[in-house]
Amino acid sequence: MEAVPRMPMIWLDLKEAGDFQFSPSVRQFILKNYGENPDNYNEQMKKLETLRQSAVNVTRDFEGCSTLRKYFGQLHYLQSRVPMGTGQEAAVPISWTEIFSGKTVTHDDISYEQACILYNLGALHSMLGAMDNRVSEEGMKVSCTHFQCSAGAFSYLRDHFSHNFSVDMSHQILNLNINLMLGQAQECLLEKSMLDNRKSFLVARISAQVVDYYKEACRALENSETASMLGKIQKDWKKLVQMKIYYFASIAHLHMGKQAEEQQKYGERLAYLQSSIDKLSEAIKLAKVGQPDSVQDALRFTMDVIGGKFNSAKKDNDFIYHETVPSLETLASVKGAPLVKALPVNPTDPSVTGPDLFAKLVPMAAHEASSLYSEE
Repeated sequence: MEAVPRMPMIWLDLKEAGDFQFSPSVRQFILKNYGENPDNYNEQMKKLETLRQSAVNVTRDFEGCSTLRKYFGQLHYLQSRVPMGTGQEAAVPISWTEIFSGKTVTHDDISYEQACILYNLGALHSMLGAMDNRVSEEGMKVSCTHFQCSAGAFSYLRDHFSHNFSVDMSHQILNLNINLMLGQAQECLLEKSMLDNRKSFLVARISAQVVDYYKEACRALENSETASMLGKIQKDWKKLVQMKIYYFASIAHLHMGKQAEEQQKYGERLAYLQSSIDKLSEAIKLAKVGQPDSVQDALRFTMDVIGGKFNSAKKDNDFIYHETVPSLETLASVKGAPLVKALPVNPTDPSVTGPDLFAKLVPMAAHEASSLYSEE
């Protein structure tokens, strides 16, 4: 089964940013509240604006992910020294496009800028995860990590930022993205566990967990509110996810059948293999509309493998073992084993963010207290 062609993965588009200048507002705040000449910070402002340019025109590679993380962290530092949130003194209007409608959405809040950067970090990791054909072990590992990083960015966005900035960052959409990305990470792990010939029962449980993540995603896709937010993309995603639910349920029961064979439970083996064929037939039906040839090839290939195993198992049972074939309902259901997680985002990790660009900014009260000790 390790030769099965790979299933396509879902990836997300990047949001587009409008122009935004920090300098005038930050300079004014430094002069008024820190009592310093803002010109002393020209170099830092230039660095921050250059970093923003790199972040909003991000390269579609791993370096791009580092740029987004670095800019996100620097905004975190800046906000602790120059308050640019809603209603705060240094707030300025910030505009980004909303993914599904393409409309421009503006908020006077630096948290909105951070939220959009985080969204793009999740989207970029999803792109990089989906790009690899996952034929090599290394490709599977790299894709798996990208999808977990993507889930991590969307989780941080869901847990630390307002859900009212724009529709694409609403609670429902972020939960959908997280489950899709965890499902895809677990799918990469399943591919690797099949390549490594891991124990049948473990492969079945890994596969069952792929199904669980995709069922969660499918519930969100079937929600009428979420569907209206997503627009036309919703149908494509739903078709792919529904087909994958049946496909990976089929893979789980194939491996339960293998385990039954190892335990010499030949009737049970037939029940699982029959169920595997039934689920795969559903996946094949769903794939006929809108799925590329590569998916249909993968499904046909899998049907040949499972069909062959079923015929051989049936022959063995009919002529040698004569075991009763139990109904599927009487057999234990396969409990998923989640072996992936949303990898956390840490805005203050110095190895990612680098030194705080505005670390030298010290409040006036602190200056006055230390005026006996000249900094010169």
